[in-house]
Amino acid sequence: MPELRKDYFTKRLVLVSAQRANRPITLAAPKYTLTTDRNSCPFCPGKEEMTPPADLVLVSRDNTLLKLSDSEEERTSGWSVRYFANSFPAVVPEPDSKYSDYPLQGEPAFGYHHVMVVTPEHSATFGKLPVEQWIDILATLQDRVRWLYSKKTVGYVSVFVNNGYEAGATISHPHLQTLTLSKLPPAIEEEAEAMHDSMTELGVCPMCKVVNVESTSARSILSTESFLAFAPWASTHAYEFWIFPKRHETSFLKVSQKEIQDLATMLRSTLGGLDLALSNPPYNIAFHISSEKKTTKQIHWHIEVYPQIVKWAGLELGSGVCINPIPPETAAQIIGAAARKELAQLIGIT
Repeated sequence: MPELRKDYFTKRLVLVSAQRANRPITLAAPKYTLTTDRNSCPFCPGKEEMTPPADLVLVSRDNTLLKLSDSEEERTSGWSVRYFANSFPAVVPEPDSKYSDYPLQGEPAFGYHHVMVVTPEHSATFGKLPVEQWIDILATLQDRVRWLYSKKTVGYVSVFVNNGYEAGATISHPHLQTLTLSKLPPAIEEEAEAMHDSMTELGVCPMCKVVNVESTSARSILSTESFLAFAPWASTHAYEFWIFPKRHETSFLKVSQKEIQDLATMLRSTLGGLDLALSNPPYNIAFHISSEKKTTKQIHWHIEVYPQIVKWAGLELGSGVCINPIPPETAAQIIGAAARKELAQLIGIT
């Protein structure tokens, strides 16, 4: 059964989950692509019986978007988005492991692991999804994150995308995942502590200050009414970029419908620009969001995108110091030009 283990000396956490080894691995074909036969893809329409029943299904009928769900006996057809339990979860609601003490510190990996298939189109890409589809994805994500936080054992909801074999995907059909933990993960806790210290000492959100600085820097990629995309100053991955709300927001669940529409445009433009500039590279997307449980550990929520072009090697793994061969300023120039081209096409400017 899955277990959450803590490193001997640091805050690093490891999910030991042997059942994840049972996933069907899809081998890579040409660079940046996966070979997945749509006739056997469990995420394609007509193959719904290959997954657990969906907790939430979006279906468009008579120009109305309906929120439905599957039953054990019957699956919903004609869907645009499906959200269901992962068949090979890294965490489970009732794990069988026990708590253990230092130096072999561990605890049961309580949690819920789900998959959201974001489109019925097998060959679609995140960078080419219509803005309207992105709006439905983000609204559904809000709904499901809110639902997950209603569970007693949930301390944090992680939202992420593995796009491409080199980025950890085993199925090429576009999808994202949610996975819950009983506590804040180290990366979010570190950001929350930095924000708390800055707010206490200076009365300023450090992430708001970053947004202010990067909005006019050489690392700025794209700016919309409510969001800013930029290549971070100390990018750990080549062509890495972050998307931040311009105003101080700690809760993804409180993002308005207008802001969701704006974020959908931003994601479509920047991911489309990434695909255009780098010929569809593999990448990961991670939502950094505050916990919705009662806690003072809040962050300015945002999205981080990590292209998997340069493989981490000995220095990165052994020291934690990363070598980035692409200066963030160069990355911003390349991705920014492509993202602006994508945005212009979206809004009808040629």
